[in-house]
Amino acid sequence: MGSKRIQYMDHSFQETETVYKDGETGERRKLTKTWFFKKMPNGEKVPREWLCYSPSKKSVYCFCCRLFPGLSSLETAFASKSGFSDWKKLSPRVPNHELNPAHQQSLVLWKQLELRHRTGTTIDRIAEEEIQKEKEKWRNILTRVLDIIRFLSKQNLAFRGHRETDTPDVATNKGNFIELVRLLSKYDPVLREHMLKIDLKAERTSYMSPQIQNELIGLLGDHVRSRILQRVKNAKYFSIIFDSTPDISRLDQTSQVLRYVVVEGDHVSVEESFIEFIDTKDKHAADIASMILEKLKSDGLDIMNCRGQGYDNAAVMKGQHSGVQKRISDVNPKAQFIACSNHSLNLAGIHAAQAEVNSVTFFGTLDRLHSFFSLSTHRWDVLSTTTGTSLKRLVDTRWSSRGEAVKMVKNNFEKILESLEILTGINENADTRATAGGLLVSLQSFTFLTYLGFWEPVLAEVNDAQNYMQQRGLSLRDCASKMKALSDFLDSARENVADTSLSFAESLCTKLGITTEPQRRIRQKKKMPGEEASDSGLSYKNELRREICASVDRIKQEIATRFEQLQDVAQKFEFLSPAILLDEDLSIDLSNAPDDIDRTEFVIERKRLQTFVTASNEKESLKHLGPLELLTFIHQHRLSDSVPNINIMLRIFLTMGVSVATCERSFSKLKLIKNYLRSTMSNLRLNSLAIMSIEHELVDKINFDTIIDDFASRKARRVQL
Repeated sequence: MGSKRIQYMDHSFQETETVYKDGETGERRKLTKTWFFKKMPNGEKVPREWLCYSPSKKSVYCFCCRLFPGLSSLETAFASKSGFSDWKKLSPRVPNHELNPAHQQSLVLWKQLELRHRTGTTIDRIAEEEIQKEKEKWRNILTRVLDIIRFLSKQNLAFRGHRETDTPDVATNKGNFIELVRLLSKYDPVLREHMLKIDLKAERTSYMSPQIQNELIGLLGDHVRSRILQRVKNAKYFSIIFDSTPDISRLDQTSQVLRYVVVEGDHVSVEESFIEFIDTKDKHAADIASMILEKLKSDGLDIMNCRGQGYDNAAVMKGQHSGVQKRISDVNPKAQFIACSNHSLNLAGIHAAQAEVNSVTFFGTLDRLHSFFSLSTHRWDVLSTTTGTSLKRLVDTRWSSRGEAVKMVKNNFEKILESLEILTGINENADTRATAGGLLVSLQSFTFLTYLGFWEPVLAEVNDAQNYMQQRGLSLRDCASKMKALSDFLDSARENVADTSLSFAESLCTKLGITTEPQRRIRQKKKMPGEEASDSGLSYKNELRREICASVDRIKQEIATRFEQLQDVAQKFEFLSPAILLDEDLSIDLSNAPDDIDRTEFVIERKRLQTFVTASNEKESLKHLGPLELLTFIHQHRLSDSVPNINIMLRIFLTMGVSVATCERSFSKLKLIKNYLRSTMSNLRLNSLAIMSIEHELVDKINFDTIIDDFASRKARRVQL
């Protein structure tokens, strides 16, 4: 490597200053950089490569005389252990040392060695080549092992087998990892040679033990996590999204997701990245808030750069006075809380469905219908044979499942009745006949058919809105627009959907011979002061129409109440919409803008941006797009330095999350990874496997050389890597 790394010629040399006292006067001397160069008669300066300085010894040494000490060179101070530090005598001693025959001999030996290294003619060349081949072999083996680990993690497959003994007769299936290594060794010469040596006991080191697997899994997971956190730090602003669920071991796992804006050259994207699962034992708001703050600190993230909070609608999380969001806001008031839009819409639908007794009965009948068929393979076979499809189950936590269930029953109503009539036959047991008969009565009612015609189109729109709000990187503006569109649909379709539902029920009742005016008991109600009638006096159909309109009004009211905060935040940042920002005739209100920007400069930059957009002939197209497209335009045309405040404001707005859908998706991976047969998995291994499965796009880009270097540096290995 030469002497340049240890010359330290650019050192300050302040600590070498020495005071020499001659009589009454004192003279200060120290080492300087000029001594590392030899001045030639023609004025040129030639570097003295042999001269090196030691900051710890505060002395200079001769590099070649220390490496190749001759008998006479040991007598010089430049080759001694203490070195030379008499700065007053540098003038004669340095030039004299260069002329010393022992130094000349050492210098020749040094340069000869350098030449032999460059030409590969050293005496240990063959040994070095063998060592290098051995290193390459082990790196190739570890590269294949890492690829297998990456594949199994990406596919959420178990690594271990019941027995992994080396004796083939004892264990015929040694688990996915070992069996996959064996499979690849049939076609890969590197693995074939390695496995053959292991089988013949000629190789003690395999690097395939469970401990090494866990170590490599941890290294891969840490590498992906570090890369994500570095991207978050580069983005500066981020939002936190937390949600929890119990795993198979009855441990409460809290999923941590960070939302941020990634700018890579011309490409701009909004990312929601999974970080890890946190084993959470405390359920109080103070404990959860403390856990979140400590986790961000351990990740090296500054809570003051957080610009958004996303949780579900649990009271402990969204409480206005002592909830987690309030405690985080007390630390950083700029961390805007927005309740999960999917949870909010789900709750709006549930409350609307429970507004009327007949509506509750309708969904209860659908649930009983699914339970009846799903509890018996014979019944399910009758249903599948008759309808050619299957029923969908109602799930309270996923309102969209109700839309699928209602749609299936409406499209196959007559065939479902046929299936129930078959199951009331004499060949069925008493329980099947009784339940099927009861369901036939419940389904063949005017009330059930009316609600079937009502909920199918309404739930279709709700389901579409929920699917839309589960998109990755959805902006707050787009979410607010979608909810406003759903509210407008319910407002405009209120009367029409009631009439259509009644018409659907009447036509189907006429076709199937079902009475549309059933005998019913008049429900007495409590009289209010001044009322004389004990009943509203409405006909049966008008009463159903009133209930449908009341359900529509309830869901509209729920949406307006639960999404009021989201609409308010969207209204505050409405000025960032390209349609407003690029319109020269509209003024904007920056009173709600955060102090991250200079409001005066923002107004100037707005005019500058309008000029840029007009010159690019993209003004009309950009006006119909969103903030993300405008930010992309700014970076594609290298305008971030010209409009820095607008750039910052757009990044902050896009950072705000609107849903915890990414956390919910991580729960799906959790149940695939930590299943019944892997219930004792530690959280450390779980987090590494989960992040490799969820963030598989980043895993595919990992450079295994870096992982192997890190693996080799962790501790002493049996082989050189």
